[in-house]
Amino acid sequence: MSAIAGGKETRSGARAPTKAVGYRTYGPVVWWSILGVVMLAFQTYTFGSWILGPNFVPTPTGPDQIADWQRIYFNILQVVVPLLALAFVWYWVVMPWRRDGKISLDGMMALAGSTTVFWDLCMNYTSTCLLYNSHLINFGAWTNGAWPGWTSPAGNLLPEPILVTGPGYLALVVSQAYVACLVARKAKERWPEIGVLSIIGLIVIGITILDSTLEMALIRSGVYAYPGGIRELTLFAGETYQFPLTEGFLFGGLAVGAMAILWFFTDDKGLTLAERGIERTSFGQTGQRWMRFFAIYGFIHTAFFVLYMIPNQWLATHADPFPEGYPSYMINNMCVAGDHHDQCPGPGVAMPRP
Repeated sequence: MSAIAGGKETRSGARAPTKAVGYRTYGPVVWWSILGVVMLAFQTYTFGSWILGPNFVPTPTGPDQIADWQRIYFNILQVVVPLLALAFVWYWVVMPWRRDGKISLDGMMALAGSTTVFWDLCMNYTSTCLLYNSHLINFGAWTNGAWPGWTSPAGNLLPEPILVTGPGYLALVVSQAYVACLVARKAKERWPEIGVLSIIGLIVIGITILDSTLEMALIRSGVYAYPGGIRELTLFAGETYQFPLTEGFLFGGLAVGAMAILWFFTDDKGLTLAERGIERTSFGQTGQRWMRFFAIYGFIHTAFFVLYMIPNQWLATHADPFPEGYPSYMINNMCVAGDHHDQCPGPGVAMPRP
C-alpha cells in the first residue's frame, strides 16, 4: 500500500518536506509464515482424511512372528519414546512458558520440528522404499486416499508406528538439532574466529553421523528397513538391515541440519532468519508470536520438502532390487508392482499407478 506524501504547513504557507511512506517491506517473516499456514492446512487435511477415512486400520502382521526379545523391546520402546517426548515438551515448551509467560524460541522449534513426522513416509510417495514392522502399534499410514496425488499403490499398508515415530520426531529428531546447536556453540566459544560456513559444515556432518548411527541401531533391532536403496550408496548392501547413506545425509545432514542451522543463527534480538522483519509488522505481541511460529513452521517444513522428499523420489525410481528375506510383518503386502501386481519395486519392474 502506498500513502500520499504530505507534511505540516509552515508559517509562510509552504508545506515542510516529509519522508515519503511508500511500500512497506516486512521482510521474509511474511512469506515464511504464509508458507507455514499453507503447510499446516495441507497436513491437517491429509491427517484428517486418513483418520476419518477407511484406511485408518492396523496393518495385519501376516503369519511370521517376531522373537520374544523383540516383543519386549518393542513394548519398552513404545513407552520410553513417548515419555522422553513429554520430558522435552516440559523442558522446551512448558518451563520457559511458565517462567516468561510466553512461548520461547526453543518451544517454537520443538513444536514445529516435531510435526515433521508428516514427511516420515514421503520416500514411498513414488515407489516403496521404506518398511515398518507391523507388530508395532499402528493404524496404517496417511497415503492413498489421504495425501493428494499419492502415487505408490498399497502405501496405506505401511504400518506407521505412531508411538515411535509420532513422539520420536521430538525425542529423537529435534533433539539431534538441539545437540548440534550445543556443539556448534561450544565450537564458537573455543574458536571465536570460526566462520559461518564452517559452522554449517559442522552441523551438517555432525547430524549426518548422529542420525545414521541412531537409524542403523533401530534398523538392526527390526523396527524398520530401507529395502529400496542404491547399493553403491548403501552400507551392508543386499542385507535386510542395509542402510542407504543417502538417508543419513538427506534426512539428517540436510533436513534436520536446516532445522539446526535455523535454530543456531539468531540476531541480537533472538530472531531466526525466518523471523526477520517481524518488528515492522502491525500485529500486537500475540499476533507477532503466532507469525513467528508459522514462519519457523514454514521454513522447517519447506526444508524437509525440498531437501528430503524431492530427492528421494529420484532415488526411489533408481533403487536396486529388494534384499531377500523380509518377513511378512515387514513386507506387509506392499509389493504390488509389476505387470501382475505381485513384485517388489526394482530395475525393470513396472510401477503401477493407483
